[in-house]
Amino acid sequence: MHDKYRQSFEEIFKQNERRIHYHMHKLGIHDGQREYYVEGIYAMWIAYKKYDPNKSQLGTYFNYTIRHRLIDMLRKKTKEVHHQRPVRGKVIMSEY
Repeated sequence: MHDKYRQSFEEIFKQNERRIHYHMHKLGIHDGQREYYVEGIYAMWIAYKKYDPNKSQLGTYFNYTIRHRLIDMLRKKTKEVHHQRPVRGKVIMSEY
């Protein structure tokens, strides 16, 4: 059994939850609907499942995974906003 399974994800999450908030703060994310926070939890879960102790420390892998998933989500949301344009009070998708 791998070292990562000595603690459950819930225990690991409680110890590392602040990492999500840290990266959201550093990226300037204001998350009223908690979408980014949930994405951060999902990123942590993915990192927990894929973690290989021979490659790096768990905290380092969490930081990398959380930050990059949040950046990807920011890019996706920004792209969606730029591809929408208002027309007489309605929002439609642009053709570009």
